[in-house]
Amino acid sequence: MGFRSYVARPFSQNFVVGILLFCLPGIYTALTGLGAGGGHPSSADIANKTNAILYGLFSLVGFFGGTLVNVLRPKICLMIGSLGYPLYVGGLWYYDRTGHSWFPLFGGAVLGLTGGFLWSTAAFVQFAYAHEKDKALYISIQWMLRSFGAMVGSSISLSLNIHETHPVGVSDSVYIVFIILHASAFFIAMAFIVHPKDVVQKDGSHIVVSRDTKVWYEVKETVKLMTTRKYLIMAPAQLGCEMGLALVSSVNGRYFNLRTRSVNNFTYQTIQIVMPGLLICILDSRFIKSRRHRGLLGIAIMGIIAIAGCVGLMSWLKVNNVEERPVSASFDWKDGEFGGMLACFLLFGATYAGYQMCTEYTLSSTTVDPAKLARVAGMFKFYSTFGMMVSFILAGERVPFIGQASLQLSFFVLGIIGVVWVLLFHVADTDYPAQEGLPGPEDVGKDLKEEERSV
Repeated sequence: MGFRSYVARPFSQNFVVGILLFCLPGIYTALTGLGAGGGHPSSADIANKTNAILYGLFSLVGFFGGTLVNVLRPKICLMIGSLGYPLYVGGLWYYDRTGHSWFPLFGGAVLGLTGGFLWSTAAFVQFAYAHEKDKALYISIQWMLRSFGAMVGSSISLSLNIHETHPVGVSDSVYIVFIILHASAFFIAMAFIVHPKDVVQKDGSHIVVSRDTKVWYEVKETVKLMTTRKYLIMAPAQLGCEMGLALVSSVNGRYFNLRTRSVNNFTYQTIQIVMPGLLICILDSRFIKSRRHRGLLGIAIMGIIAIAGCVGLMSWLKVNNVEERPVSASFDWKDGEFGGMLACFLLFGATYAGYQMCTEYTLSSTTVDPAKLARVAGMFKFYSTFGMMVSFILAGERVPFIGQASLQLSFFVLGIIGVVWVLLFHVADTDYPAQEGLPGPEDVGKDLKEEERSV
């Protein structure tokens, strides 16, 4: 078997997407996790404004993410999706050195427009390319590689700033390394991502994929999907699953010096490598036959951790009275306040990966139609990035952290209820009968044309 044949396997394509996530959002998350966009604490306001613009546009593109993937296909979407990240990091670097805000705001807008291409395609690949028995494996591979990229990025920052006890920003060398890693992703996507019709299983069969479709038809189907009851019920889970990153990043940038921010960020990213691996044992368990039961056990565990993280953060803020603390009086890892916040970072890091993974697992279990899964992927990114935008707006408006944590807790609780409801009433115990009866690529295209004529 040749190298190209191996690359064209579903597992390999998902792994390549994971490498792209390593280079792009993994490194981006490492910078975001430092707080203030990696800059001085005084950079926090512009970083929050940049991220609010970024995620506002991101959610808009994410709304049409399924349409983009179905029309343009994964390779083009991933190449476009890689273009905004170097500009974003370059903009933050420029602002931290010059104080001029136009470049980071521009970079945030470009990343918002292009990032939706990347994430919608990544979600489509993990949803549509995996067999039922490997759903959690495919999701976790992307998560672990993205988190490994964030861990590498945060370790670079930590190693270069370990002796820095003053509230300053990261060095030029960190920004340069991050931009180089970002730029490499474009060429990786161009070289190794193949058209879905060329993706081949181990047994030589092709995955089911619909033929080229029309934009207006896809838009109408996206709106129809998002107004379906089961997906509306899961809206709080999708809205809240990524908001924790903005919250803990703002706290990190506001109250800790650079080396301690780097330690907190490293901890936050590292636990995100561990958590998906543990969830595979539950969500893809061969011993728990019912998919419903696997999903319910997963969301029960992650729900407890999510609620514990929010309650712990609120307690830490209250006990240490940190809302009144001046920006210049930053905490160090030698201070007594560090231990409690480190525990919160562990809980929020586990939640960021695990709660989101359970949400994605549930969404991917609601259908086996690859075209619909592309729309589900776009819907998920629309909701999750909209939630991030709200979180960064709250941080930018300096809403008290207690209030932000309370909102996060509310979304978690409502989201848990929604995921449980969908698992109980809208997810079958298995899709294998449906999967075995799926039409081939030619029949899917024929059915799609008939649907278009009837619309």
